[in-house]
Amino acid sequence: MTRHSRKTAFFEKIKSAWFTKDFILFAFCGGMGTLTNFVCSLAVSTRLNPSVSYVLGYGISLFVAYALNAKLIFHREFSLKEFVKFVISYIPNFLILFAFVLIFLNLLRWNKVIVYALAGLLGLPITFLLVKIFAFGKGDET
Repeated sequence: MTRHSRKTAFFEKIKSAWFTKDFILFAFCGGMGTLTNFVCSLAVSTRLNPSVSYVLGYGISLFVAYALNAKLIFHREFSLKEFVKFVISYIPNFLILFAFVLIFLNLLRWNKVIVYALAGLLGLPITFLLVKIFAFGKGDET
């Protein structure tokens, strides 16, 4: 196998694993959740500490992301059990993003618009797998 064919096979494997209809829809749902978080965090930060604002915005965005994921990707009606599992599957993502906000906003004093926007772009592949497998119980059948 030549170097070029190994490289092509590697990229094909990544493409087939990540650039699926479900992943693209998940990115859209995540984008809507991120937008919700961004807008809510900015709005609330006019009255509260930016870190507290981010937590509240993130919480609200979970409702939006769950509703979109349940309907568009997993074709499910609202389920409290699945919503709780969905929230649990977002805990690693939240911890990473909240640490990012704490470091870049509070310690390094970056602009909150930039920090909230960058925080929204992190953790997508890991969160996709956690939501797909844990929250909605869909392994490799998609």
